[in-house]
Amino acid sequence: MQLSNEEIAIVWSVDDVKVECDWLTDDQALEVLFALKSQHDATIGINWDVIRDTADYMFPEFGDDDDDLDN
Repeated sequence: MQLSNEEIAIVWSVDDVKVECDWLTDDQALEVLFALKSQHDATIGINWDVIRDTADYMFPEFGDDDDDLDN
C-alpha cells in the first residue's frame, strides 16, 4: 500500500503485540491484531492498553482459574 503525501499510516505488528503480551503465540498475536483492526474505536485508537485488554480478553494470561492466585 502506497500512501499519498496527504495520508499517514500507523503499523502494528505481531512483535509489537508480543512485547506487551509475552504469553501469546505468534498466531494468537495475529488474531489479536485482526480483532483490533475490525473492532477498533476511532475515538480511542489502538494503544498499549487496548492491545493488552484485547489480548487478555481473547487469551487470558492466567486462564480462568484465578482461585490459584489466592493461595
